[in-house]
Amino acid sequence: MNSKAALSPQLSAPNQGETIHAVGVQMTFKTTGKDSDGQWLAVEYTAPPNFAGPPPHWHKITTEIFYVLEGNLTLNVDENTLQTGPGGLAFVPPGAVHSFSNQSSSPTQFLLVTSPAGLENYFSELTELVKQEPQWPPQDMGKVFTLMAKYDTFPTKG
Repeated sequence: MNSKAALSPQLSAPNQGETIHAVGVQMTFKTTGKDSDGQWLAVEYTAPPNFAGPPPHWHKITTEIFYVLEGNLTLNVDENTLQTGPGGLAFVPPGAVHSFSNQSSSPTQFLLVTSPAGLENYFSELTELVKQEPQWPPQDMGKVFTLMAKYDTFPTKG
C-alpha cells in the first residue's frame, strides 16, 4: 500500500463490476485492490444450490467478512457453525479456520469483504486453473496449494 496515493470515491451500480465464473460460482468484483490502494476487496458472490464451498482454510494476514444478501449460507468459523439467511454475518480474523457452503436447493448470494485486498487475483487465477484442468478438483492438488499460498490462503492440516 502507498499511503500517499490519492484514493477516488467509487460508486457501483447493480450488475456493475468485473464478473468471473467457475464451478457454478459467479463473482462480481465491486471494489478491488486496484481501486483502494490495496486496502479492500468487495465481491458479490453467488453460490449455486448444494455448493460444498472451499475446504476449511485460514489466512495469516487477511480478514474476511461474509454478509448474506439472499438465500441461506452455512458458515463454519473455528468451532462455530451458523446457518443463516439474509442479514447473517461472519467476521473472520487472521488465523481463524473457516469454510462456507450453500446446503440449500436455491442459489445463495453474499457480500465478501476482505482486507487487505488481493484475493481478487487468487479468484481470477483459480478460475483460469479450473478451465485448464480436465477435472475439478484436480488429481494433483499441488498447483492449487501453490496458488493458495501465493494469496495468503492455507489449508488446515488433516
